[in-house]
Amino acid sequence: MAWPACAGPLLEETLARHRALLVVGPNAAPALTPITLSGDGGTSITAAIGGPRGDVPSFVLAPLRGEGGVRLSADTTLADGTIEARFGAAWWADYPYPLSFDQSSLSTSLGSGRIYASVERRQWGPSWISSLILDGGAPPVPAIGWRKESATAFSSPLLSWLGPWLFDAFAGQTVERDGPQHPHLLGVRMQVMPLRGLELAASRTMQWGGTGRPETLGSLARGLVGYDNIDSSMPHDSEPGNSLAGFDARYTHVFGESRTASIYGQAIGEDEAGHLPSHYLALIGVDTAFSVGAASVRLFAERANTTMSGAGGTPLLGGAYRHHIYLGGYTHQGSPLGHPAGGDVRLNSLGVLVDSGAWSGTLMLHRGDAYATAQLYPGGGRLSGVNGEVAWQVDARTRLGLVLAYWRDPFGDRTRAQLWWQIAFP
Repeated sequence: MAWPACAGPLLEETLARHRALLVVGPNAAPALTPITLSGDGGTSITAAIGGPRGDVPSFVLAPLRGEGGVRLSADTTLADGTIEARFGAAWWADYPYPLSFDQSSLSTSLGSGRIYASVERRQWGPSWISSLILDGGAPPVPAIGWRKESATAFSSPLLSWLGPWLFDAFAGQTVERDGPQHPHLLGVRMQVMPLRGLELAASRTMQWGGTGRPETLGSLARGLVGYDNIDSSMPHDSEPGNSLAGFDARYTHVFGESRTASIYGQAIGEDEAGHLPSHYLALIGVDTAFSVGAASVRLFAERANTTMSGAGGTPLLGGAYRHHIYLGGYTHQGSPLGHPAGGDVRLNSLGVLVDSGAWSGTLMLHRGDAYATAQLYPGGGRLSGVNGEVAWQVDARTRLGLVLAYWRDPFGDRTRAQLWWQIAFP
C-alpha cells in the first residue's frame, strides 16, 4: 500500500463545508453542498513537525505528509479583478512525491460560472469521510474546466423547477504507475435542489487515453456515450477507457436555527449496462448539527461498501476500482481516486466536528473489514482506526494545531502525531 500523496479534506476545508451547510436564521433554507474543497483563503504559510509510522488511509492523515514540511498559499486578483489567481505549494520530507502545487488555480468569468486551470483535489459527494468517485484524499489533478460555484436557479421556466444548481466539468492529466502512462481524467458533476432541503446530484468520471492508447475524437466520443467495458474478447483498442458514474442525494430537515438532521447516500456504478451505471458501490450516512453555547457541533455516522453490488445483493469481488487496461486501477500517483480504503472494503465511521471560532476540532472512529480480494489489503482482514485534530486561533494571524491518529489493518498497527502552525499575512 502506497502513501497517498496528500491529505483528505483538511480541517479548514471540513470547517468551510460545515459552515456552508449550517442553517442560520429563522427563515434560512438548507444549502447545496459546496462543489469545491476550500478553506479560508488568503495568504499563509503552514509548517509541521512530527510524522508517520507506516501507511494509513488519507482520512487519518495529518495536514502535511511525511516527516513534516511546509505549505504556502496565496490569493490575488488580476486585470482589475477579472482574473482570480491562487498559488498553492507544499513540500514534505521523506515522501514519494515531495512537491505538490495543490490549491493552485487561475480563473476568469465565463457565463454564469468560471473557466479555470487548476491543480486541486475534489470531494464529490455528501460524505464527511470519503467519496466513492472523487475523494479529497486523492492527489491533486492538474486540469482545465468550467465551474458554476454560485447556487442560483435557472432563469428559464422550463428548468427553474430544478431550483439552485451547481456544476463542474474538467479534463485533467494523471500519472499511472502501471499500464498506459499519463492517461487523461475527465469528470462532470451537477447538483440541484428541486425541493427545500432535497439535494440531488449526478457525477461521472472517465480514465481515457494514455501512452499507446487511442486519443482520437472517435475514441473520446465512444467513451462519452458509455461505449466502454466492452466484451473482453474484443480488441482493447476498441475500448476507449474506464468510466465510473452514479448518483448521490442528501435530505436535510430543519428543526430551528442551527439545528438540522440529514440523511445522505451515494451510489457509484463500477460497470455499465445499456449505457447506464451498474454494479454499484454504495455509501450511506446521517448527520445532525446543533449549537452548544457559542460553538456549532456536527455529529455524523457513515457506512461505505466498496464492493461491486455488495450493498444490495451478492458482492462481485475483485472488480472495484480495477481495470484490465489501466492496470494500476482507478488511481493517480498510486493512490485511489475514489474511496481512500480502495475496493472490496466495508467500513463504518463515526465522527464529531466542533467549531467554536477560537478553536475547532474533529474526532473520528473507524471500524470495518476487507475482503481477501481487497485492492489495498490483499488477503483481507479487520480494519480499525481513530484520528483527531485540534486547532487553536492564537491571535489574528497565528493558528496552532495538533494531529493524533492510529490505524490498524492486516499488515499491523500504524500511529502518527504531528504539530503544525500557520501564519497568515494581510
